[in-house]
Amino acid sequence: MKVAIEAGSGLPVLTYHSIDDHSSVISTSRRAFRLHMQFLHSQSFRTVQLSEVVAILREDRPVPPRSVCLTFDDGYRSIYSEAFPVLQEYGFTATLFLVVRYCGRHNDWPGNLGSLKRAPLLSWNEVKEMNRFGIECGSHTLTHPDLTRIAPRIAEEEILHSKQEIEEKTGEPSTVFAYPYGRYNFTVQKMVRSHFSGACSTKLGNVRTGADPYTMKRIDSWFVSDVKRFSKLNTTSLAWYLQARQALRELRNLAH
Repeated sequence: MKVAIEAGSGLPVLTYHSIDDHSSVISTSRRAFRLHMQFLHSQSFRTVQLSEVVAILREDRPVPPRSVCLTFDDGYRSIYSEAFPVLQEYGFTATLFLVVRYCGRHNDWPGNLGSLKRAPLLSWNEVKEMNRFGIECGSHTLTHPDLTRIAPRIAEEEILHSKQEIEEKTGEPSTVFAYPYGRYNFTVQKMVRSHFSGACSTKLGNVRTGADPYTMKRIDSWFVSDVKRFSKLNTTSLAWYLQARQALRELRNLAH
């Protein structure tokens, strides 16, 4: 039995990081990920790349019902070993956001959470194999800095050179961007607008018709890891829940 989809509920852009059983804030368990994909398949959801979401917004087209975008931040190797086989099994596509200079290395860039387990990242050969399957590659900068806290000249290099290196390595255009830590300001956004057709924020919610393609909302998988909550995708109840969680985030930010 298919879940009811409310008209005008928007398009969910889901954020995953590492697919593992470590129970960290960036971890989605193998079981949860498979259950998520099983649910999407059982409910006849169509996966779209983020570049297609951007095209929908730019052309002011209605958001298609039962569509979902899967994104993976940072480029953990577990995406290749754990998520990629499941995506292939169901014929799903996705968008990778790569920390370009750390491909083939580990997640030990400056500023990463000390509580996170050191983990390997995708090699370029793995990236290219996934790209051949139809999974697109977007930029998450060269080295994952907070772009609002570095000199504009360095920020420009992080943004532009990451795009160029992805395109050189894959032979495919890289048109979408994800702000590290979800942080941006007017200057950073202006740079991103110069080189990419769209960008993701970390604000919680669905992408709706008329949204700014450079501050697209997403749904972090941590908030929907439980399959019962995940099954509420594109429903009013989940929208209210995400709105409340976003409000709490903003209150915490104001307090610091």
